[in-house]
Amino acid sequence: STGTGSCPEPESEQRLEFRACNTESCKRFYGSDSYLTCNSKVDLLVLMDGSGSLMEYGWSQSKKFVSNLIAHLNGTAGVQVAVQVFSGPSDWTGYSKCIGYGAAPDLKNDCKIDWISHFTNDTKTLSDKVKTLAFPDSTTLTSVALAEAQAELVYGRDDAMPVVVVVTDGQPMSHERTLAAANRLKEKARVIWVPVGYYAPYDLVEELASLPKKENMVKIQSFYLMGFSWYVNQVIVRSCPTV
Repeated sequence: STGTGSCPEPESEQRLEFRACNTESCKRFYGSDSYLTCNSKVDLLVLMDGSGSLMEYGWSQSKKFVSNLIAHLNGTAGVQVAVQVFSGPSDWTGYSKCIGYGAAPDLKNDCKIDWISHFTNDTKTLSDKVKTLAFPDSTTLTSVALAEAQAELVYGRDDAMPVVVVVTDGQPMSHERTLAAANRLKEKARVIWVPVGYYAPYDLVEELASLPKKENMVKIQSFYLMGFSWYVNQVIVRSCPTV
């Protein structure tokens, strides 16, 4: 027989509750211009939005932010990092191809999704490489970028914590596909979002981030602020159990 009760969803407020822990501020451990260092066994994937809405200044600041982040991941302590730059096709024909209609696309040339590095512990070399990246300056195919990140996790380590950090400033080409891709990715990894600037999709990002939402979003209100160590440190403390 069927009862008259109901069962809330696993992630609903009726069933899932979070309690604050480690509430002491980290500020006493570093100065205003200094960085924390990640000393955890983490497989960290960084996804960099390279869409045209960034413009040259935003792209330059994004590179600075990601380069500083990677420079403070301790590869000798067990961190591995991979970097993907994502943009998107320039027309709807290309978009259809990139989401699976027609012949298989070339991800780099057709979809503007480029793996700058697969997993490596040589964080110094990768940090320097990020500084030299060219600006893709196209659309925002976030859904495919997330799907590619999920595929990359296959090459991670069984005993390392998988974390994906997405740095973005713009609306994805498809909200529906992006949400579906993010939900699949969250089953495999912790997903931290770094929305940047006035036009960043803050409401959408709240749906895309892992739970608890507050701990998996680092909002940066302007590109100028990306140059400050405080924001890099916020990503590090969210990604790394040991700093």
